[in-house]
Amino acid sequence: MINTVLLLVITVLLTILLLQHRRTGAEFQVGGDFTGAGPTIGTKIVKFESDMSFAPMEPREFFSNETLARWNTLMPVGTGWGSVNETFFTTSMTHQLHCVFMMGRIFNGLMLNVTDNLPSDWHFHFLHCIDYLRQAIMCSGDVAMEAHEPDETDDTGPLDGGWNAHHVCKDYGQVIKYLERQIKDGVRVVLPIDD
Repeated sequence: MINTVLLLVITVLLTILLLQHRRTGAEFQVGGDFTGAGPTIGTKIVKFESDMSFAPMEPREFFSNETLARWNTLMPVGTGWGSVNETFFTTSMTHQLHCVFMMGRIFNGLMLNVTDNLPSDWHFHFLHCIDYLRQAIMCSGDVAMEAHEPDETDDTGPLDGGWNAHHVCKDYGQVIKYLERQIKDGVRVVLPIDD
């Protein structure tokens, strides 16, 4: 009987101890690594703004050095390739940006009926990106309310309701600084946006 009581007391005390010292942080942060690696990134309220310099209306402009340079402003300094013969670790956010960029490049190449400047597997690449981005969007689960007025006439520009919403976002500056430290320390490889 006394052994049962002692076992029960020990179990309760261990449970209390575990609850008091359970880890919090990156592993519980949306968009964090499930292993708990990495910092907890602060958040900011961000109003999305239309910026067509990332998606020029003229298809040829998407292949310009200016457009590529604009997309590269979203990437951390130090992007490059890992060793061909070794496993390396990149990051989901930059993979997602790569997918959006490549989908834009593939779309505009097809609009121009020019595929020689596209990856040889452009069809698979495009479909991979659709599925990858679908899952990334579902993972982040942004439930910000977007008001759409009855008299909206602009489906893409500043009058579209999607541009009026405020979102709770990770502080992108903190994300980039973290990735740049990881690249510098050799922990992570971030592939170029146009790989």
